Amino acid sequence: MLKQSKTQISLIVILGLMILGQAGFVIYQNFIPVPEESVGTQAVVLEKKSVVSAGSAKAFGLNYPQEKYIQVSSVKELGKVFNNLDYTLAKAKSEGQVPRLFLSKLPQDMKHKKKSSNSDFVQVLLPHILRVNEQILSDRERLLDMQERKQNGQHLRHSEKMWLSKLASEYRCKSTKIESLLMHVDIVPPSLALAQGILETGGGRSHAALKKNSPFGYMATKTKVAKFESLQHSVEAYVKNLNRHQAYSVFRKDRASLRAKNQTLCGHKLASCLTKYSVRGTAYTRDLQHLIHNRGLKAYDSGHVRLKP
Repeated sequence: MLKQSKTQISLIVILGLMILGQAGFVIYQNFIPVPEESVGTQAVVLEKKSVVSAGSAKAFGLNYPQEKYIQVSSVKELGKVFNNLDYTLAKAKSEGQVPRLFLSKLPQDMKHKKKSSNSDFVQVLLPHILRVNEQILSDRERLLDMQERKQNGQHLRHSEKMWLSKLASEYRCKSTKIESLLMHVDIVPPSLALAQGILETGGGRSHAALKKNSPFGYMATKTKVAKFESLQHSVEAYVKNLNRHQAYSVFRKDRASLRAKNQTLCGHKLASCLTKYSVRGTAYTRDLQHLIHNRGLKAYDSGHVRLKP
C-alpha cells in the first residue's frame, strides 16, 4: 500500500513538472524576438503579433491571425510579391478577398510612379485599412452584444464595465454609455481612406509618405507632419483621429445615421463631412468624391471585400 502511494506521488510530481515545462516553453515563445525570414531576393517577411491595446477586445481573449509585415526594396519587388499572392485590385473587387499583407514602409522608388496609374499604392494601403476596420468591428460587435443583453434585463459583468471605461478613454468619449460609444467605435469606409491617402500623397509619392510613413497628412504640430513607425501605425492614427476628434463630429453623426437606416457606409457620401480636414474645405471634399468616383473606389465599401481569414 505504501509502495503504491509512493508511485502515485511520483507520477503526480512528474506530471506537474511536465505542465510547468510546457507553460515555460509557451511563455518563452511569446517573448523571444521573431527572426527575419528572407522571401525572394529582397522582400523580407516578419511574422509579428499585433500589439494589444488595453481598450481593445483583443485584451479580453479574442484572437487574430498572425500578420505578415513586408519590407521591399523597390516597386518591382513589390510587384513580384503581389504576383506570388495573385493579388490584384480587380480580384479584390470581384472576389472580395484581400491577403493579410502589410508593408512596414513604401519602397522609395515609388516617387517615380505616375500619379494617375499608381495602383500599387492602393494595393499597399487597402489591407492596412481593412485590418484596422476589422479590429474596430470586433469591438463594435462586442458593444452591440452588451447593448442587447442590457435591453433584455441582464447586468454587465465588472470586467465588461472596466472594458467600457477603457474604450471610452481610448476614444475620448465623455460617457461610458454603450449608445455613446457606438458613435465613436465604427469603421472608416475604405474608399474614403484610400481617396485621402491618394490625395494627400500624390499616389504614395510624397516625402511624408516615403520618409515618415505618413500618407494621410497627419500633423504632429501646426507645421510638422507626424512620423510613424510603420504604415499600420499611421492608418490606426488616421482612423482614431476621425473617430474621436471634435472636428469630425458631423462625420460620426452622419455615419451613425447611415447605420440607423441599415445602409452601407458610403465613402462618397461621408467625404462631404470632412471640410475641416483641410484648409481647402469644400474643394478638398469635392476632390475626394471625384477620386472615389473616377478610381472606382466605392467598390471597396461593400462588406464582401475583406481580409482573408
